[in-house]
Order: sequence, then structure tokens, then C-alpha cells
Amino acid sequence: MANLLPVSLLLALLFCSQLHPLYAFVKLVAVGTKVEFRSKVKHINASHQFCRRDSVTEQSLDMKVDITSPLREMKLYFSYYPILGNSTARTALVKRTVDLCFYIQHPNSDRLLRIVYDYVRERSNLPKRCPVEPGSYYIWNAKPSDVPVPAFIPESEFMLELIYRNEVRREIMLEFRFYGNLVRVLGAF
Repeated sequence: MANLLPVSLLLALLFCSQLHPLYAFVKLVAVGTKVEFRSKVKHINASHQFCRRDSVTEQSLDMKVDITSPLREMKLYFSYYPILGNSTARTALVKRTVDLCFYIQHPNSDRLLRIVYDYVRERSNLPKRCPVEPGSYYIWNAKPSDVPVPAFIPESEFMLELIYRNEVRREIMLEFRFYGNLVRVLGAF
């Protein structure tokens, strides 16, 4: 029995020296279920492709917008709706109205929108000034799981809605809706 103690200590030491510490964290990520992206006017053509819908971390979204005439006086209506339980009534948790031309020139004017804006800017050729000139604009390989989620957003189903309006003509130009779930995943670094 006395001989087993040094052997067991040696085995424990050997076993522990083979283990590497695991540094992990729990992250809240968006997993998309449905995307709606459409133009409501003739001079804007919008299209999208939602790729790898079955993957939690590898989903991606590609979007393209072709504009045939300059865009001025645009407002962005940004809304985030958590969908709790089987509720059909939606109350926005976050709602913002932004003058798009002002925001493009002053992205620090809204810190919450800046979280998404910075992520999208890295993956796009979106205009950097106004008026928005005619041309083809795109967002490629935007992964919902990579977009930072603010800490106050609850783990739930959700709908993110972006509506672009021309306030002079009082018309909706583009509508984007992203439906999904916020889920917790274990990540390592």
C-alpha cells in the first residue's frame, strides 16, 4: 500500500502535465431563419442570397443593390423586436430613426447602430458620402454569428428591421427584415 502512493502521485502528475488549460467563453450569437430584402421603387434593384442556413456559426448573407439614379434625403428606420414565447404582438426593444447622409459622415453619432455599421462596412463597398451615386453596391459574407450582440438584448427569437425611406417623396425605398434566434454558444480563444 505504501508503494502505491508514490506511483499514484507520479501518475497524477504525469496526467496533469498532459492537459492544457482551456480558455472558453459563452457568446450570444444570431442564427437566422428567414431574410426579406426588397426594393419598393423602380430605380433600385435589390437581391440577396442566404447561405448555409443549417449552420449556427457559418451562416452568411450576401446582398446586392443596383441604383440607377442618385439618392438624397434618405432616412433609416432601424427596429429590433424580440419575440418572446408564442407572442404575435411585437413591441420594439430598440427603435432608431437616422438621417442616412448625416450618419454616413458621422458614424459615431449613434453607438448602438455603429456596432452593426462597422461590421457591415468591413464586408461591403457601401458609399462613404452623399448623395449616394448610381452604381452597384454589395455586402458579401456577412455572418450573423460574427455581429456583436449588445449585452442588454435577451436570448430569444427576434426580427431586425431596416426600412430606408425618401422623406421628400414620402416613399419606402428598401425594406430589410432578418428573422432569427439568439442562442448561446461556447467559444474558445
